[in-house]
Amino acid sequence: MKKYTDVDIVAELQKLVDSHVDSYKEDFDIDKRIIRRAAESPNPEEKPLMWFCRPHGTHCLNENQVFIQGTRDHNTFRFYAEQTYDECIARVIIPKTVKRGKVFGDVFEINYREQAANVAQNSVAPDHDRLTFADGFVLDAPCRSSFDAAMALVGEHGGVQAHQTLPKDAEALAEVLTKQKSRRDRLPEAERTEALSPLPVAELRKYEAVKKAHPDALVCFAQNGYFELYGKDAEKAAPLLGTKLLEKKVRGKPSMPVTGFREAAWVAGSHKLWKSGADVFLSKDGETFKELKAADYIPVGATLNVDGIKCRIEAVDFAADEVRLTNIEDKNRPIRFSESIQYVRSYVEDAGTAIYDTIPKKLTARESIRDKLKSTQKAQPPHTPKPQKSKGKDMEL
Repeated sequence: MKKYTDVDIVAELQKLVDSHVDSYKEDFDIDKRIIRRAAESPNPEEKPLMWFCRPHGTHCLNENQVFIQGTRDHNTFRFYAEQTYDECIARVIIPKTVKRGKVFGDVFEINYREQAANVAQNSVAPDHDRLTFADGFVLDAPCRSSFDAAMALVGEHGGVQAHQTLPKDAEALAEVLTKQKSRRDRLPEAERTEALSPLPVAELRKYEAVKKAHPDALVCFAQNGYFELYGKDAEKAAPLLGTKLLEKKVRGKPSMPVTGFREAAWVAGSHKLWKSGADVFLSKDGETFKELKAADYIPVGATLNVDGIKCRIEAVDFAADEVRLTNIEDKNRPIRFSESIQYVRSYVEDAGTAIYDTIPKKLTARESIRDKLKSTQKAQPPHTPKPQKSKGKDMEL
């Protein structure tokens, strides 16, 4: 038995429905509404659900009610274990949030028949039913007569919106549910099999147009909250990003390699690619999100103050992590030396060439790094030699 945390719950259960349910698959549509309602509920008691499927349908029940004797949820969960030979697959699910129309949360594997025996042995006695009507009116009534009492009030207060059975011993029920939670939390985490949403053909065409316009750049294409790179770009980017190389399906076409990074992490992700000496182009919603030129990372030919010394950048070797510079303080005696890329880059950024401060709203005329360096140097006051200290008599001798 394993657990799956922070997953698309409906997608996980759909796999079981597809492989195990032969008829009445429409039951799962009801389950989806229950799951979403639990995710959106502020009441913690409504979130843990016990779900199971069998060859002829599915059921989604409230865990709190399953462990109270005589409730519909309690009787339903036990019935197929005690009265049939149906093969049932069960899960405990904890819906947490709804993101982009999908319900995310935790899914725990359980053995259906063992859990049914556990429910039979550890359930607590009921006390009364609590019914909430459409207008907010709440009725507490004995379990056996609550249905008749509700029917008499429907005309006045509208239909019943919620039906809950309360236990005689609330502390005993809380203890049972705590033990259930502790048991499932100890389950080992399942190995994640990473699968990506297919790339729609229309989106593929948009990507191909961007790639055609920027053939030499690593094109990062926004999809489902990620910036994705495809094909040869993905193969080059994966080791730079430290990410896995996966497969992206495209309808009617062969799948292609893909890797990438979250949109929220675009600064770190694009910087890893850019500092390798590659042009990087980020595209989102058909527009330029960010464009980084390799030549701007270490601007060859530009002059730069490195540790207070005026230098010219002669060449950069990304593979060797080396920048070749020339000390041009003394024009008659230029001195050539080398530094690491990261060291020189820190001075490039100090000169005002950091590019991650803002996301461009519109595509505007782009100032190059060299122009920025020139502007910075023009704005600096002219260099004046430091005054010489007068020598003492001892120094003169």
